[in-house]
Amino acid sequence: MLHHAEYFPRRMQDIGLMSPRLDDRREYRLHVWDPSYWDREPPVHDHPYDFTSTVIAGEITNARYEEDGVSDQYVRFRCSPGAEGERRSDAARLSSTATIFNEGSQYHQLAHELHASWQQPGTVTAIRCQWTEAPELTVCVRDEGSWRSAQGRGATREEIKGFATKALEWF
Repeated sequence: MLHHAEYFPRRMQDIGLMSPRLDDRREYRLHVWDPSYWDREPPVHDHPYDFTSTVIAGEITNARYEEDGVSDQYVRFRCSPGAEGERRSDAARLSSTATIFNEGSQYHQLAHELHASWQQPGTVTAIRCQWTEAPELTVCVRDEGSWRSAQGRGATREEIKGFATKALEWF
């Protein structure tokens, strides 16, 4: 898939994630990461699914966040899935614990758990999603002006080739 990546349709998220689905049920995905596409601190967020992530190549740091009332302050946005335009915001104080995962490592994340991740350019992960009935989704950022949509878009041929080239350097 990486050697001829430009011949396959890919979804892109502006956080530096190229994410082709590996099945029609949206259960399995390949993630190829290049954080140079994102010029900000990664957003703290949750998901509408539990997932297990396996690092195929590279390195990822996953930080889990909890509200503690005394640590760093974030702007917290909440909305129903698919209704980003109707999001509401408040403040939250969050602390985190980070873990580094290398090739062959695996971690599990529950849908409601807040997390953020940092990757080495070209890191490749495979995830298995187990969809849940999430009533709302959460995104936390340092300042209100750094909100960006989590909606994916089609990747350009140049983006696909750039991501694949960086990923292949790990192999």
